[in-house]
Amino acid sequence: MAEATKPSSDHLDLVTLLDRGEAFRAAVEELAEDGNIAWIGEPDHADDLVLRTVHGDLTGQLRGLHVPLGLGLTGKVHRAAAPAWVDDYFGSPVITHTFDRQIRSERVRRLLAVPIVHGEQVFGVLAVGARCDGTFGDRAAEHANEVAGQAALALAVAERARHAREAAVLEERSRVAADLHDTVGALLFAIGSGVAGLAETSTGNPDVAAQLQRLQTQVAEATNALRTSLRTLRASPSALALSVAMQGDCSAFSDRTGLPAELIILDDPPELAPSRADVLISAVREALLNVEKHARASAVVVTVSRRPSGEIIVAVTDDGVGLGTGHAPGLGLSKSQEAVARVGGALRVTSDPHGGTTFRVEIPC
Repeated sequence: MAEATKPSSDHLDLVTLLDRGEAFRAAVEELAEDGNIAWIGEPDHADDLVLRTVHGDLTGQLRGLHVPLGLGLTGKVHRAAAPAWVDDYFGSPVITHTFDRQIRSERVRRLLAVPIVHGEQVFGVLAVGARCDGTFGDRAAEHANEVAGQAALALAVAERARHAREAAVLEERSRVAADLHDTVGALLFAIGSGVAGLAETSTGNPDVAAQLQRLQTQVAEATNALRTSLRTLRASPSALALSVAMQGDCSAFSDRTGLPAELIILDDPPELAPSRADVLISAVREALLNVEKHARASAVVVTVSRRPSGEIIVAVTDDGVGLGTGHAPGLGLSKSQEAVARVGGALRVTSDPHGGTTFRVEIPC
């Protein structure tokens, strides 16, 4: 990026974007001009950034790269929350050279990075690398800061819009739940009470007594189904999305294999950051795929629960042949373990001596 970077109005349009991915893509495209490369590191968990948005790259080696706090220029800016640049990347003594191999493969000579901050909310780090010799200077940093600031504002607006939508949806669902409780719930209670009263006066007719018993059972089942529906209606939209995704995966598994796959929600799932939810859903999909390929099972159960300390626990249990002696995890399972570990979680696979395997993943909320 030259010192006299031409002002552009394109980044001003970022404020109108209410999609996180589009806002980030617009920001990196704004800076990756004249043969430059630009990327955004987004917070992944406590101390890491992950480079999810990259533009102008040559090799793809930076895509998905995890950057721990303080490492490289991107990690340094993340830790300091202040802009910084180096005009001789490989000769600079003020940064770690953890990512020299990736930077060299992209032919980057100098690098500038700025934090993406709105108020007290940090959305990540925006970096631009130039493939020619020269200097960045204050004007280039100011331009990058302006683009980052507009991206942060767009993201803040998007977050507020998302929360407003979720609040409206939750309010409407709560209203529907209250209406169902007051109408259908009251009606079921009245029917149940009436049937119970009839049962007490019909002891002399076995056929009638049996029919009334069946009605009592059906009323109890309908009441339980209503309670479950009310509980779902009152769940927050973000937490509900996780259950919906896992139910969809169970249904897809059953469609592919013809085997029953039941999802049991023991505790309401919490709201998870998108990166953590993605890791959890991907892990469950990998577990179901392993059951499909190797378990020779007749049924699968997926359970969701929470520890009092806050961790979410998902277990995928089958009644198949088990792991067998000397079992080694395959590539898919190893990748799932690494992904879960990156967000501070743990993944374990155990086999019952009498058959069956449990795939258990725990992730902090």
